[in-house]
Amino acid sequence: MHRRGRPTREARSREDLARSVVARLREAREDAGLTRTRLADLSGVSRHTLAKIEQAAVTDPGFTVVAAIAGALELQLDDLLRRARDASEDSGRVSPGSPSSADRIGG
Repeated sequence: MHRRGRPTREARSREDLARSVVARLREAREDAGLTRTRLADLSGVSRHTLAKIEQAAVTDPGFTVVAAIAGALELQLDDLLRRARDASEDSGRVSPGSPSSADRIGG
């Protein structure tokens, strides 16, 4: 049964983790000195989609897209998730060891 109103704490944690993953991808792109256009060429994800993801217009880009971007940035998915969790925990958003955040990126 779907409830209306405020999302559950678990859903908010997944959303926070997804935002953190996206932020880590943007940081990695910038650290690598890549433009969105170049990352689009390397990843197969359109520049338009990359821009929407980085500007938070897309809050859950999906596993395949995240994996493609991470691969183009030469990031291992487990490292990306660890960095995202660490950043979220530092900001107090995701509880350490939360099963929902440990198993899924964005829901």
